[in-house]
Amino acid sequence: MVAHMAAMLPGVRINVDPEPGPGRGAFQIGGERYRMDAGVTEYVLLARLTAGDRREARPAFLFCGQRAITNQAATRYLARHHEKLARKHGNNSFVLLLKVINSQAYGPDVVELVGDVTRAATSPLPAPAPTTRNSHRA
Repeated sequence: MVAHMAAMLPGVRINVDPEPGPGRGAFQIGGERYRMDAGVTEYVLLARLTAGDRREARPAFLFCGQRAITNQAATRYLARHHEKLARKHGNNSFVLLLKVINSQAYGPDVVELVGDVTRAATSPLPAPAPTTRNSHRA
């Protein structure tokens, strides 16, 4: 999965640090970070991708969530909105960021569209700001 995302979504990074912490599982899309609050607020990417620019290329749908329930939420979102998405995007690739609200109470049923992050997700991440070193010598 990581190799596919690096190749097709160079603007997306996922914190896969095995150590627990507030940034674990967080998405970075372009210059923005999206942290999960398990069971309360979680994020998932829903992407329609094709390899290359060929019109006859078959699309692949990617569901990449911070927890398993968010993948289920993205699948349901696609099933409910596939006609609208097809009208809007046609045969083009897209990447949507969805937010799953209060999954501990509502499961995968309450989902809101955060936004279309196609441009940020398909562009390389911005270079980190250079760190300046004080080189004062006495």
